[in-house]
Amino acid sequence: MPFRRYWELIRHPGVPRLVASVLIGRIPIGIFSLAIVLLVRQETHSFAQAGVASAAWALGAGVVAPLQGRLVDRFGQPAVLIPSTLLNASAVAAFVLYARAGASTWVLAVFAWLGGAALPPLGACMRSIWADTYADDATARNTAYTFESMIAELFYIVGPAITTLLIALSSPSAALLAAIGLSAAGTLGFATAARSRAWRSQQETRPRGGALAAPGMRTLMLAIVPTGITFGVLEVAMPAFAVERGHPAALSGIFLSAMAAGSLVGGLWYGARRWSGPIVARFIGLEVLFTLGLLPLLVADSVGAMVVLMAIAGLALAPSAAAGYLVVDHIAPPGTVTEATTWVMTANVAGGALGAALGGVVVQRASVQAALLLACVGPALGTLVALARRRTLGEPGQPLAVARKQSAG
Repeated sequence: MPFRRYWELIRHPGVPRLVASVLIGRIPIGIFSLAIVLLVRQETHSFAQAGVASAAWALGAGVVAPLQGRLVDRFGQPAVLIPSTLLNASAVAAFVLYARAGASTWVLAVFAWLGGAALPPLGACMRSIWADTYADDATARNTAYTFESMIAELFYIVGPAITTLLIALSSPSAALLAAIGLSAAGTLGFATAARSRAWRSQQETRPRGGALAAPGMRTLMLAIVPTGITFGVLEVAMPAFAVERGHPAALSGIFLSAMAAGSLVGGLWYGARRWSGPIVARFIGLEVLFTLGLLPLLVADSVGAMVVLMAIAGLALAPSAAAGYLVVDHIAPPGTVTEATTWVMTANVAGGALGAALGGVVVQRASVQAALLLACVGPALGTLVALARRRTLGEPGQPLAVARKQSAG
């Protein structure tokens, strides 16, 4: 049975603890951004100011993630993960205190930036372990990366649901404090696991320019940033859509969870199958599908319709992400495995930061409909960039297994 491949991944020695830790430690990814938006909006009554705080969080994560990845490649995973989670917890706690005290938007933006900058790179570390484990098996890596993307989507199902529940029972502050605890527990569980402690990057082959020394990596970043704009816009547009129709802003968690659920279904189907043909063409094709899936959001006229259409829009998300990481395997220089992965995240969060800021302004000064149109433009522009610079993505590079063998020799 094709779904047996997922079971084989989970059963691999040492992997169950890592997967469990990632599940716990990355759930807050689906809590932090939404809870920040809702807390700032509650205190300031402004979606524009909420968008600034959310953008600061995403910008912090995006700017610092490659540095964290480079440090992981050099010093190992625990040396970066443990300090990161402690600093993240401190910054988010300070953000909550200052928000409740009525601090200015810029003060909140500073602490949001620090919290995002210190977000532990658990996903990148897990993908690095998958890459080493299946260095000579592209099909298994495709399944592993899809599984990782599906886990990430699970956070966007569970995270917003937890946020909505905690806000209903208490407040956005409670959601952020719960996120701190989950992040710290999962990160410490991962960093102290034997496979995480034993993992080492192939440093001796690393180029001076790092991951971005490869032209294809620069192309991939330029293509991913516009897609990231979509996610930032939706994080602001969904609460506004709910409010516009007479519902609490916290209901937006249901919309985001629906998109993540669609992505989970699409990823489950995609990763369980063996694929052939050029990975670059597959990646571009999946980006086109994501663009087409977003267009129906423009005609949503009720909460129920938006839930269904967001689920449909998410179907191509996890497959597209998995295909993107396979592209990274072939274009990133040896010795930069973690850094290359974090650059993908940086491109996403940079786009997300820009999207959150733009989305807040567009919602405030124009309309929710205009913001949704902006969300549709993102992946379309990214697809055009990938097509225009496809030659760099198609340049022959060393397969991951060859690079590992050469550096080991």
